Amino acid sequence: MRGKTVFAFLACFVVSAAISTWVLCGATGGTRTASANTEELTTVVIDAGHGGMDGGASSADGTQEKEINLAIAKCLAEEMKAYPIHVVMTREDDNGLYVDDERSIRQKKREDLLKRKEIMEADGVQLSVSIHLNSFPQDEKVYGPQVFYPRTQRVGTNVSNDENTAKKYAEAIQKSLETNIDDGREREAMPKNDILLFQNTTADIVLTECGFLSNPVEAEKLKTAEYQQILARSIWSGINEILCLAPTEKCKIIDSANGEQ
Repeated sequence: MRGKTVFAFLACFVVSAAISTWVLCGATGGTRTASANTEELTTVVIDAGHGGMDGGASSADGTQEKEINLAIAKCLAEEMKAYPIHVVMTREDDNGLYVDDERSIRQKKREDLLKRKEIMEADGVQLSVSIHLNSFPQDEKVYGPQVFYPRTQRVGTNVSNDENTAKKYAEAIQKSLETNIDDGREREAMPKNDILLFQNTTADIVLTECGFLSNPVEAEKLKTAEYQQILARSIWSGINEILCLAPTEKCKIIDSANGEQ
């Protein structure tokens, strides 16, 4: 994402396990559900930012944000696989959520964001997590994850911002990222309203900037399967601080295109 504002599972097994897990993360798409009725599950939307014509930010070597966003999103979905969660992914490949016609790029981007927002605001969705990367070319030294949440309360509720559930999720994710990555920076989850996904929303949505592609050192880390896995596990750890779900062996993968696996 261009021009954006400036990021207890990291045990020794994480990096070694990440290598064997990466193949599964990269190959698995679709909607995760369980043997039981989906009404018994917690629905979480995972949004891999950008896609299609919209590559998002890019690193010095041309690596595009959209690619890393999708990789992290798939690993996050895999982390949730063992829990009673119905996972909905806004995209599972390099296609945006827009009709590729003669309209302007701006119009297509707006359509894409509005369709993502519609998915996030569907009935029954408990939380939506949008995965992005940051960029600040003016200062390549800037680095680290940053989590955002809507500044204002959800439309149609009487909940104060201090009791805002999205804020609680964002704070838990930010804390988990800082604890598990331990990059020497301390950040707090930040409110933000100049994001279309957040405007007049009826849902709990958080946006996680997983790092800066403009920082050469961090960009190299972000491209590795091991670090993507660590980010995904950290995000899930924060989410489950609020959800407090126990693992279940009943979960399995439903591929939205090909049926049950």
